[in-house]
Amino acid sequence: MPRGNQLTRQWRLLQLIDRRAGVAVDDAAHELDCAVRTVWRDLQVLHDAGFPIYPDPQADGRRSIWRLREEFRLRLPLKLSLSELAALLMSRDLAMPVAAGLGASVTSAFEKLGSVLSKDALALLDRIRETIGVRATAAKLQAPAAEHVAAIQRALVDGRRLHLRYYSMSRDETTERDIDPYHLTVFQGGFYLVGYCHVRRSVRIFAVERIRALDVLGARLQKPANFDVEKFLAGTWGIIQGDIVTVRVVFARGLARYIKERLWHPTQQFRDVDGGRLEMTLKVADTFEVRRWILGFGPEAEVLQPASLREALRADAEAMVRALVPLRRPLAEMPVAIPTSPSVGGHARTT
Repeated sequence: MPRGNQLTRQWRLLQLIDRRAGVAVDDAAHELDCAVRTVWRDLQVLHDAGFPIYPDPQADGRRSIWRLREEFRLRLPLKLSLSELAALLMSRDLAMPVAAGLGASVTSAFEKLGSVLSKDALALLDRIRETIGVRATAAKLQAPAAEHVAAIQRALVDGRRLHLRYYSMSRDETTERDIDPYHLTVFQGGFYLVGYCHVRRSVRIFAVERIRALDVLGARLQKPANFDVEKFLAGTWGIIQGDIVTVRVVFARGLARYIKERLWHPTQQFRDVDGGRLEMTLKVADTFEVRRWILGFGPEAEVLQPASLREALRADAEAMVRALVPLRRPLAEMPVAIPTSPSVGGHARTT
C-alpha cells in the first residue's frame, strides 16, 4: 500500500478514536475499508508514537475499544478535541502568508499547541501533513519588512495616519505619501495596504514590500462609514484597481467543464453556447490581469468584449508569433572527402 494511504488511514483512525465513546477495532476496519489486522497495526504505530490512546481493558479482540485518555482532554487548550488539535498543527503552513506581521505570535501559538503531544506524535503528524501540500507558485520572493507590517497593523487598530516613502514600479520613482490606512490584505503571498492617498486624493492599493520607509503619525483618522473593503476589492481580478469593465469570453468545448466548475471571480456568469462551448461574463476592474489569464488558454479562449481587450490579445498573439519564429539553422558543413580504395579511373569516393 502506498505510504500516503497509510498515513491518511492513521489520520482518520485518530478522528474515530477521538469520539467520546471511542471506537471498536472491527467498526474502525469497516469505516476505513481495511482488514482488522491493519487497524491493529495502525493502532500500534499511533500508540508507540505517544498519542494518548488506550484500549478498554474490559474488551478484547475485534471488539476491543480504543479511547482517548481523559487526562489528556483536560490538558487541551480551549477544550479542543485531539483531531482538532492535530488539524491545527497540520495546517500551520497555511498561516505562513501572514507570518511576516504575526510571526512571533503564530509561532508561539503553535508551540503551545504542540507542547501537549510527544515528539514522536508530532513527527507522525508531520508525515501525515506531507500528504497535503501548500503550493507557493506566484508567491512574492521579496518579503516586506516585518516592522512595516507591524506598524501598519498598529495604525489600523489605533486609527492613525501613515507617512510613506513609496516606490512606484509603473513610474519607476519613489515618492512621499500620507495614507489613511483602511485595510491590510494578503494576495499570492504579498501584503497590500488599502488606504486613502492624500497625494492622489483617492483610495489606492500599495504593495507593502515597496515601502521604503514608514512613520505612524499622530493624526487620528476616521474611516468613512460607507467604505466597504470587500466591495472595493470585489471588482479586481487579482489586486489591480481600475474602471469596471464587462468582459465576455467564449471557451472551447474541451475547456467548458473545467472553467465552469471553478470560482474565478465573484461576478462570473456562465452561458452555454453552440457546439458545447461556454461563455463567461465578468465585471472586472482593469483588464491587465484578466488578459494574462486569458492568454494562458491560447486559441481555446476567444474574447468577444470589450473590443480593446480583443485587440490587445491579438497584438500579444502576433508578438508571440514573431518571438517564436524558428531559429535560423547553421549552414550545413561541407562534406569531407574520406579516402577509400581507389575506384576504376583512380578517383577516391566521397561520402
